[in-house]
Amino acid sequence: MNILRTNQNSIWSRRAGYHVLTYAEEGFAPLNIHTRDSNLSKEQLVEFAARVNERNEPGSLHPIAAVSAVPRALVRDLHDPDLLCRNIIDFLRANATTIRATKLIFDFRTPNVARYVVTAVHEALASEAAAIVEEAVVLDDAAP
Repeated sequence: MNILRTNQNSIWSRRAGYHVLTYAEEGFAPLNIHTRDSNLSKEQLVEFAARVNERNEPGSLHPIAAVSAVPRALVRDLHDPDLLCRNIIDFLRANATTIRATKLIFDFRTPNVARYVVTAVHEALASEAAAIVEEAVVLDDAAP
């Protein structure tokens, strides 16, 4: 599997071929950026983010939009790489059985990507749950 760490500008023009995993926060956040071209209303995004955060487990907008999310607290508050990794693996398992995306974008910018997030993503992608993933992109505006 090819894992690339790059900035948003370098992937933006070809993002249509990818499924995005981000965190459930509505507003000026990656969830809004990656659903901008969909027909989802602000109310639907608010409801989706609230549902993911209340259930405290990953959720997906598939097939309406190629975007899924982990609970906000995993990226904004807890800073626990093991817990984030387990949630990413839960997403990867759902992806393997339902979404079937072979190209993924991980967008956990807040606005920067913390080291524990990169660790969690790499550990999850090394698991058996990532078997169908051919390419993974970690968005980080500090990357070239």
